Amino acid sequence: MYSLLKRSYLLLIVLALSLLFRITNLDLIEFKADEGINLFLASRPIFGHGFAPGGTVSSLGVTNFPLINYLLLPLVMISKDPRIISFFIALINSLAIVGFFIIVRRYYNQTIAFTSSLLMATSPWAILFSRKIWAQDFLIPLFIPFFLSFHKIVIDKDRRYWLLYAASSLFLIQIHQSALFFIFPLTAFMAYRRTGISSKYSLVGIALGLLPTVLYLLYQLRTGCFDCKMILSSSERVSDVSSPLLFLRPFQIIHQGNFFPILGENVVYFAQNFPIAYFSKYIYYAEYFLLALGAILFYKLFKKVGFIIFPVILLPFIYAFFRLEPHIHYFLIVAPFLFLFLGTSLYYLISHKNLLVKYSSITLFLCVILVSTYYNYAFYETVRAKENIKGDYGKIFEQTDRDTKEFYKKYVNDPYYEEMII
Repeated sequence: MYSLLKRSYLLLIVLALSLLFRITNLDLIEFKADEGINLFLASRPIFGHGFAPGGTVSSLGVTNFPLINYLLLPLVMISKDPRIISFFIALINSLAIVGFFIIVRRYYNQTIAFTSSLLMATSPWAILFSRKIWAQDFLIPLFIPFFLSFHKIVIDKDRRYWLLYAASSLFLIQIHQSALFFIFPLTAFMAYRRTGISSKYSLVGIALGLLPTVLYLLYQLRTGCFDCKMILSSSERVSDVSSPLLFLRPFQIIHQGNFFPILGENVVYFAQNFPIAYFSKYIYYAEYFLLALGAILFYKLFKKVGFIIFPVILLPFIYAFFRLEPHIHYFLIVAPFLFLFLGTSLYYLISHKNLLVKYSSITLFLCVILVSTYYNYAFYETVRAKENIKGDYGKIFEQTDRDTKEFYKKYVNDPYYEEMII
């Protein structure tokens, strides 16, 4: 009974911290062009139109897959209010972190599960990418079945899970194509390690995973595969040289590295009004060391799945080869593994026989969680105070909503008014 209560207690802590900054301050959500277009495309069937054959257009000029439209449709049917939709997206992401905790506890241990999950729950970047109407905000929820199937295949040798692995892989790639650059090398390593690929279950999974692409493929056929031309000419729309920042992004996404472009010039207000949050960020540099240590320890401690470090390490090199821009959300697909490596290093240090190492590690972990919690509070208080952030964040939804309704007020009695203001 005590063990059950303890296990439930830890799970509830993970859930509570995951929800804390995800389902609150919903009037402050980002709602710019991409969010508006996603809501518009997903709501088309509600207004009597057909399903959109594609999603938004990527930075390379290629039409994205329509999976995001289908995922958003049930939420849009509940409410077309972006705040309510964002609430459900945030809730799904929070439950995904709980799912991550349960899987890691099952295949590793409770300490790794608890530390890695809490770090993910409170990470400023993880929170930012889990509470808006954006395709990438579905990466972590869709990652969980992929994560489970990987462990079922590699550790439990259950070949039936190739169905889930194949389907979830294709869903992840459809949500954001950056997933391809991680999943393909990972699958190649799995094949090299002779994990026992099941053709039968893989083919069924591929068929299920491709179902959401039917309208997209028909659209490409009707247009002479317009996006094929865009893909072939994509080299014209990438950088001339590879950015060294690509190799820094995996270390930054686990906390708030490179977060200040989000605030832009309002970082001055943030620093002046929340100096503790601003200056305590230097504690995160300890995570750079812990991440590298964790990857090494993970490879040594968990022989069956240790090879996962190689596709994770390869990712920035692949991006550099294709000269992709160093967008931090390109590393969301490996973020759960990065947190897993952090949890592994903390587990090793917390379990150390040297009491100084043990208690110093516990103190560091608690400090990171407290700093992250206060940092998130300070960030959203800054956003609330400024409303129109002079950085990538832009206007808060509440202000955008007011401006939009003011602009379209002369159409308030028009039967298409509700569709207009989306």
